[in-house]
Amino acid sequence: MEYSEYFRRFPDAYAKIVAGLDRVNTLYAYLSSSGVLTGAANLLSLGAGSGDVEVRIAKDTGRQIAVVEPSRSYFQQFQQNVAAAGVQDLVLEAHCQSFEAYEPHRQYDVVLSLFSWFAFGADRALLIKALACRQAEGKLLICLPTADCPASKISAFSRSGGINLTSEVLSLWAREQGFDHDYDIYHGVVPAELYLKQGELTEQGRDLAAFLAATPWDEMSESMRTACLEAIASGQTGDQIDHASGCLIFAGGKHATN
Repeated sequence: MEYSEYFRRFPDAYAKIVAGLDRVNTLYAYLSSSGVLTGAANLLSLGAGSGDVEVRIAKDTGRQIAVVEPSRSYFQQFQQNVAAAGVQDLVLEAHCQSFEAYEPHRQYDVVLSLFSWFAFGADRALLIKALACRQAEGKLLICLPTADCPASKISAFSRSGGINLTSEVLSLWAREQGFDHDYDIYHGVVPAELYLKQGELTEQGRDLAAFLAATPWDEMSESMRTACLEAIASGQTGDQIDHASGCLIFAGGKHATN
């Protein structure tokens, strides 16, 4: 099924997966330590979802934030998160619409696309638009799973379109199009026991596989279930699983665009 239908049938699926991946904490730590936010007073997030990372940045660092999110339910959750964190005064703008429909009225020090570029793919016009949203010396960061990440392996046989893009593929395409950038790895490490127990997937592991494949676990064939188990197990090293992702960092003033 397509993700729009999957979200309709399982509206809490994404929130459960993000919580299991500990993505808010690990992404926040990466953005803080990588230097992406250094010198930035504000940021724009494209496809921000419920905006947990963005709100955390605003609350902990005092940076101003702006978001563009097409899903009404996620946008409403973002608004609730803002209110709960008490950072209303740090929200410069918030739009419940697609990035395609968004009309920029200002530029930002940092523009983020955290696992949302699936929706845009290899679209030169949209990449140019995203780059134009940053200040002349600003940065655009696009984060997507690597090809050997368990998530990418499961998404590769998803019934839904638009989620099979990997960071390596996008990076290669961008360079071929003349968009130079740095490429960094963000390690989303979580305990293996969250997903694996005695050689089988835990309930959380099954939820992750079902979400990535856009196929409820009880509707999967036995061969697909086995493939999901193998994909998640492939990311295990010791007692941890690394959901590694590649980050494309387009830094204004450093990287030329041909």
